[in-house]
Amino acid sequence: MLADNSSSTGSSGRSPAGGPIRTTKPLKRGKACMNCRFLKIKCDGVKPVCGPCRRHPKEDECEYADGPGRSRTKALEEQVSRLEARLQELENPDATTPSVKLHDPYAQYHERMSKTPPLFIPPDPAPFAPLSPFSPTSTSSSLPSGRHWNTFSALKPTTEPTGTEEPSHLLIQNLLDKFLPHGAEFGFFLHSSTFRTNALLHLPFGHPSRPTPALLSVVYLWGVHLGPSEALLLEEHAFLTRAVQHVSTDLLGTHPNRVLHTLQAQVLLAYYFFRTGRFLEAKWQTGAAVSLTLGSGFHKIRSANTSTPVTLGLTHDAPVYLDPPQTNLEEGERINAFWAVFVLHKIITVALEPPSNVCGALEAPGIQIDVPWPLEVNSYLDGMLSPETRGNATVRSFLGGVQSSSTGGDSTSTLVAKASILFHRAAHLTGQWTPNMQQREFQAFAAAFQTVNRLIETFRSHLPPITKHEANDPAVRTLILIHGLTDAASIKLHGIFAYADSASKQHCLTAARNVIQCGGVNLTEVGYLNPIMGTLWMTACHVFIDEVSRLRLHQASWPEPATAGELTEEELMEHLRNGLNALSLYSEDNVLTREFYVIQFKTALLIEEIPGYQLTKVQEAFSAI
Repeated sequence: MLADNSSSTGSSGRSPAGGPIRTTKPLKRGKACMNCRFLKIKCDGVKPVCGPCRRHPKEDECEYADGPGRSRTKALEEQVSRLEARLQELENPDATTPSVKLHDPYAQYHERMSKTPPLFIPPDPAPFAPLSPFSPTSTSSSLPSGRHWNTFSALKPTTEPTGTEEPSHLLIQNLLDKFLPHGAEFGFFLHSSTFRTNALLHLPFGHPSRPTPALLSVVYLWGVHLGPSEALLLEEHAFLTRAVQHVSTDLLGTHPNRVLHTLQAQVLLAYYFFRTGRFLEAKWQTGAAVSLTLGSGFHKIRSANTSTPVTLGLTHDAPVYLDPPQTNLEEGERINAFWAVFVLHKIITVALEPPSNVCGALEAPGIQIDVPWPLEVNSYLDGMLSPETRGNATVRSFLGGVQSSSTGGDSTSTLVAKASILFHRAAHLTGQWTPNMQQREFQAFAAAFQTVNRLIETFRSHLPPITKHEANDPAVRTLILIHGLTDAASIKLHGIFAYADSASKQHCLTAARNVIQCGGVNLTEVGYLNPIMGTLWMTACHVFIDEVSRLRLHQASWPEPATAGELTEEELMEHLRNGLNALSLYSEDNVLTREFYVIQFKTALLIEEIPGYQLTKVQEAFSAI
């Protein structure tokens, strides 16, 4: 039976499945499908699917390498070959011809730079490299280029849109003289005389004996911004571009003061952006300064508590720390650096954030500020910072009512820091208030309210009067800021209750009058003020606008004569005019108080059109009365 079947099948030329019979002649080499070749089994070569792949389906499709198109396996093999060739090219760049040639769009720029005077090149490599932001523990980064972090460096000092190294020596001297007398109002905490002397040294840009390129560039920017030269003001954007570039890269350099000077540059840039109305950049620079301050451990200088040194980076897998200060002045500048950043942070957050969002990194859980209160920078040269001076929960102790132990009273810098703390604390407390508080929440809020109010009143009572100085005395500018922040703190604290509580209303009116009067000094003789003053004047003007609105509403409902001690509408309008005059005076050279368009008063108040961002807000509020 088997023989008959075999014979029958063979004579008919058909297989039992009805298909043609394949001969047993072996296939030529390379004709089998890829699956059969990989499994080393006999392939019948049937296309599109061979017999073994049809009887036992595989995950991979039945493919032939000799087909008209490339198989997936063939494509992978070609890709592997290309990658191997590229790897060989990268490992031996001199022995191979590059497969890809890149165009350098800055070829003309580099050619022009090569014609400038030679730059200062440090003779020795950096003692350590900054820690990679991609990994806190590894000495190699995951940068796309694959370069080791140590190979990155600071921006070359000649990187400037104008192509020049830096301004002429005479122009540098003029820019310094324009900025330094007003530097304290914009957060300058270094010793001015030492800085000026080092900045005017006849040494290359970036030399370690001079300030860092970032700090010099920002100071030049401020000198241009405050100067009267129209020609230089046209170049202000170029100065700004260069300053931002150097601030972003100077920490990667080798300058011995790069941490402290970068911090100073960031503070000055933040105030510049705040003054010019670029609020996003101001907040960004403020955040960068806060991060650098905490990362460098400046909030733990002279701490009474045991603390581990802050690791700045790694070199050869060994931790690197910030060099200890070599002189009393250097340590004092670091202390003042922290408080300059601290004040900047308080001012920016209250001015630009809603009350519920004023807390930031410096108020984060676990951040305890132990650095002592600041002194005047000249006091460090006089040895006023004794070796026994220590800090312990400095801000928390002040808010708790603990008096500082300084024998000579608080320095002006300390008064500025304390006033900013009260200003920030009052704004934060305002953001916590809601009318539908639970009993326990209300009790906690009331206790905090009374504590802050008592701190404000006590602090104000010990402030030196503004009138004891001449209007052109630089100390007047700082005292105006201190008194303004303190009175604005009182307005922030009592403002939410002014409509319902007569005592809170009186607190607000008295504080607003103090803010606008500025101690009775002639503001035209004072000079430049901290940019936050525009916000403080605007806050005070809103107090008078709200009171005028309340009076008119009250008189329309219950026409009654004003009670004893209550300001009349004419008196309120007079205070409001004074506030608008102050805003008008400083809107001429301050973009923060410069209006993008002019709005006329559509009220009985007869004043000229006054430009200014804060003026716009005040005018809009007044027109709604």
